[in-house]
Amino acid sequence: MKYAVFTMDIEDWYHSDYFLDKDVDHSYSMLDGIDRFITLLSDYNIKSTLFVLSGLVDNIKNKLIDISSMGHEIGSHGDDHTRPLKIDVNCFKSRMITSKKKIEDTLSVSVNGYRAPSFSLDRERLDIVREVGFIYDSSKNPFQEHPLYGKIDMSGFQKICSNVYRYNDFLEFETNAVPLMNKSIPVSGGAYIRVFPWMITKKMIRECVKYNEYYVFYIHPFEVSSSSTPYLDSDISLKTKMRFSLGRSTVENKIKKLIEFLREEGFKFLTFSEVRSMVLKNDIDINRL
Repeated sequence: MKYAVFTMDIEDWYHSDYFLDKDVDHSYSMLDGIDRFITLLSDYNIKSTLFVLSGLVDNIKNKLIDISSMGHEIGSHGDDHTRPLKIDVNCFKSRMITSKKKIEDTLSVSVNGYRAPSFSLDRERLDIVREVGFIYDSSKNPFQEHPLYGKIDMSGFQKICSNVYRYNDFLEFETNAVPLMNKSIPVSGGAYIRVFPWMITKKMIRECVKYNEYYVFYIHPFEVSSSSTPYLDSDISLKTKMRFSLGRSTVENKIKKLIEFLREEGFKFLTFSEVRSMVLKNDIDINRL
């Protein structure tokens, strides 16, 4: 059996690192993308894993409770989207404990998993993720050319497939990529599914799943929001504006095509906690993952 996990990093558009030092309108929200994503998945009876910033939980508490009651999993995306590699390790540990407890207490859920903002994590901080009570992480990204992403030393972990690592009962779920010209090209979603034409994306994902029976997809609310692009001042570069807006009108249809493609390829859709439980119970043949 092949397994796919669909995820969303719940943050608003202005949380992006590209806007952190800019004077942008924080009152303008694009979190309606959460509803559009959940509705889309509901049409296919798919349950997802949602990594939410604890700083947003109070604002969207009822929405998240409803989503959790539908069977979707709630994980942590930290507190305010500051990249962990910019935070002192002791401060990072304190903030991880606080944000995990905030989500659990507000929503009355168990928070099992974490994904670092901008995949910005190293081994020292990954060990802290384990220490504070998370039982899996999804912050490892093989695209090392990205300036914001971290590099995680997986020493001591058992590599149970090309994208899944195990340390005792703790699992690390890496995003997917395909090799091209001595580089790893991401194929797990985000800006990459927005920017590339579907035929190119499909070709790369087809190549990816030839050799890997595990696939993870991620997206952000602004990318599937029906709201118009917010006003961006002239001090924001054209590159950033293009990175932010390009392909938003096409992404929902691409997600549908991706789901249909994965179904045709025999993939079953699970949450990260479900995959972890099945791996630990040996219900998944890890030698075939």
